[in-house]
Amino acid sequence: MPGAAARESFSLAESRPEVGCASVGPVSATGVLLAAGLGERLRPLTESIPKPALPLLDIPLGAWGLCNLLEATSDVVVNASYSSDVVFGALAPYGEFETLDEGAAPWGTGGTLAALRQRISSTALICNGDVLTDVSAARLLAEHRRAGAAATVAVSLVDTGADLSLDSGRVTGFVDRRSDPDAAGARYLGIAAFEARTLELLPDTRPLGLAESLLRPLADGGEVATYFSDGYALDVGTVARYLEASLDLLEALGPVGPRPPPGELVEVEGGRVYLGLDVASDEESIGPGAMVLAGARLHEDSYVSNAIVWPDEEVPAGTRVENGVWARGRLVSQGGTYSALRCRF
Repeated sequence: MPGAAARESFSLAESRPEVGCASVGPVSATGVLLAAGLGERLRPLTESIPKPALPLLDIPLGAWGLCNLLEATSDVVVNASYSSDVVFGALAPYGEFETLDEGAAPWGTGGTLAALRQRISSTALICNGDVLTDVSAARLLAEHRRAGAAATVAVSLVDTGADLSLDSGRVTGFVDRRSDPDAAGARYLGIAAFEARTLELLPDTRPLGLAESLLRPLADGGEVATYFSDGYALDVGTVARYLEASLDLLEALGPVGPRPPPGELVEVEGGRVYLGLDVASDEESIGPGAMVLAGARLHEDSYVSNAIVWPDEEVPAGTRVENGVWARGRLVSQGGTYSALRCRF
């Protein structure tokens, strides 16, 4: 049984629908949720669950992007590569979409858009499947059309770690963060719009990145507009970022979810916790920041704090799980490595 009944429960998203995501009626663009990444920086977690299906409070990561696109258009395609059946199955409860299975080797964002050229008649509205953000795809699309640009990218202004250089709201160049990590400018937030005619610039080669194949030639012509946001945006690309995103959602700091978490959100001494459906634990095992997902079991004298316990996992008696992810019978630290059973990060 989950903790004591005396703890106060609450919901982060009571106004959201229980099933599916709100979608506009007519087709105003073709949405593309980019969900084919291998998630290499999230290993070993992604060796068992592909990145877009990673659970955040028992909701798959990719559901945020899918629902964001469905709020802009009813025509959405989801691509996948590694464990595509798991990706499509995890996202299916959150709305209707077509699937594009790219096989064992991802095609790259440019390759995916090139493959969809004949299907996209007006605007391609793309969203990275691993981004957690409150940037509205519908509002970006509206601004893109108001500006009459060939392409529009969502960005935030940063003093360091920029991806893009700007002039008068247009992209003028690209920054290699590996060689210039302290550059000021704009950072891409994982959502963009491209007019269908621009996709003719894409060669039929795979894998094909987006920046060099499409964004750079458009930027050279001054055709890439920007949509500025100072809201929440997190690239969930590492174990540390996965834990950060989950804690942000727990503390209501991240974007509202596509639906309320199915489990119980409760207050304990020192903070909040999330207990998924059919969790078995006693109150002493639950510390602040614990996120124990559906079906997990915490044995006697175990303790979880500021950590995620994956669905249906068992935490052995006497084990401390802190500052990491308990998955496949081990604690995965924020550095992405398995730790000993009693490791304290």
